[in-house]
Amino acid sequence: MVSVIISWIYIFFICALIGLGTLRLFGSKAFSLTGCLIAGIVATTVYAEFCSIFCKIGGGVHGILVLAALAGGYVNRKEIGKLWERYRLVLPTWEGFFYVCFVLLTAFFASRGEFHTDTNIYHAAAIRIYEEYGLVKGIGNLQLHYAYNSSYLAFAALFSLKWLLGYSLHTTTGFLETLMCVYALCGLKDFKRHENHVTDMMRIGILIYALINLTRSMSPATDYASMYFCLYIITAWCENLYEGSSSLTVYCLLSAAAVFAATLKFSSCLLILLAIYPAFSLIRQKKWREILRWILCGSIVLCPFLIRNYFISGWLLYPFEKIDIFHTVWKIPKEYLIHDANQIKVWGRCLYDVGKVDLPVKEWLPVWWSQHISYEKIFLGATVLGALLQIMIVADHIFKRQRIQMPFIILNIAIWGNIAVWFFMSPFIRYGLGFLIAVIMIALGEYLSRKKQQIYGIITGSLAFFILAFFSYYVDEYIIDICVFAKHNLEQPYYIRQKDYDEGSMASCEINGNRIYFSTGEEINSYHVFPGTCYAPMLERTTLIGNKIEDGFCAIQ
Repeated sequence: MVSVIISWIYIFFICALIGLGTLRLFGSKAFSLTGCLIAGIVATTVYAEFCSIFCKIGGGVHGILVLAALAGGYVNRKEIGKLWERYRLVLPTWEGFFYVCFVLLTAFFASRGEFHTDTNIYHAAAIRIYEEYGLVKGIGNLQLHYAYNSSYLAFAALFSLKWLLGYSLHTTTGFLETLMCVYALCGLKDFKRHENHVTDMMRIGILIYALINLTRSMSPATDYASMYFCLYIITAWCENLYEGSSSLTVYCLLSAAAVFAATLKFSSCLLILLAIYPAFSLIRQKKWREILRWILCGSIVLCPFLIRNYFISGWLLYPFEKIDIFHTVWKIPKEYLIHDANQIKVWGRCLYDVGKVDLPVKEWLPVWWSQHISYEKIFLGATVLGALLQIMIVADHIFKRQRIQMPFIILNIAIWGNIAVWFFMSPFIRYGLGFLIAVIMIALGEYLSRKKQQIYGIITGSLAFFILAFFSYYVDEYIIDICVFAKHNLEQPYYIRQKDYDEGSMASCEINGNRIYFSTGEEINSYHVFPGTCYAPMLERTTLIGNKIEDGFCAIQ
């Protein structure tokens, strides 16, 4: 726990200082601490991505980051003073005490627990490769999972500090969880004073998502980072619309954050549709310089992701074969890419047979539904009821000729666009959980914010009741798991140093004089030896381009 908390404090100051400078650079004049931290996370991740292209993510890269943070702190010392004056009064109060207790509680779970399945398969191994080599050309040939290229793993590698400590910290997910939850809790304290409760319910949605994944808080999983950012963007968008001044600059910043969310996990890419509203507004106002500035901002966020895709897999977007523009030695063969993409689809549909990838929805949907546990089915039912409640509310708006604000319309288009991508591409609940929760919470928030009269009030009230009942049953499963987990882990020896990555059973072979590791048992691609693969058969079709790991990997033709 102690190492986790110290790490969080360090990440906090680095991201806050970098973020403050980033916001000032892009013209934002109103600074919240959460906004600074979010901007800092985006900026440091983009920095780590660019650095990984040229060198390993180690002490030198980190030293430059620290110097940039200190310089930013000095230049923006007046703004830091204003932030301190705004927040320092909270610290010696019961509210401040509550936040401290919450941080300690989260640190308990972030110091021990379980690793996400994909963390053992490739997240941890990818982080180790970034620490030791940086980006390795064609590394996706060694294990296709590496080609998924989440920018979050570069951020995790930046703050693992293995070069300094001799072992790797994996505290970034816990940091995101704590940041998002404190942001949500801070906003909820004014619940009674809010006329519209859509934002409040989205804040509760963030807390529920954190609760669901609490026992895996130490896992640097790309799913968690992606969903936390998506939930934050949706919540902050609603906050700006209903509780703020509907600032166009804030919408632009959140649109840039949506581009970043796509680099965390590309399945969240349609959140970029949020940019339609600020783009339309700026064009209407003929603010061409502003348009160019925000295009530049989005490009800076997106470019390292695309460049890394090119080097890691030889494709612009992996695993999408439609954009086939590169012809490199290290390019993953198209047949491997198609097989991998199909495998993602059939596993998400609970079919587990690539030969069934072309089954129509009416044939795979019953199989998918039958494979879910009862509380998962009830949660999906709550989502459907949430959609029905929202349709009724929109219909009531139209019937009463009440204006629906354009930012809210665009937000819902983006949310449902992502749900459509999730459903048709790979409908594992965890892949789209944040968007499914958003549907429920926005519907409940709209219900709480409107007058309920006559038959309309009875129907919407009944829907809201059943949504709450179904959703509560789903959340209750995780509350029980958390209580059992806490009881069994109180005596675990992780109060000083965080639990290390799992160690798998690994063997090795030589390729061009270089030792390459592979798993011999369970699906654990060990962090502790590198480079490695979970799947020995992949080694039979892969070789090195040259005589060093740094030369990259390619498929055997």
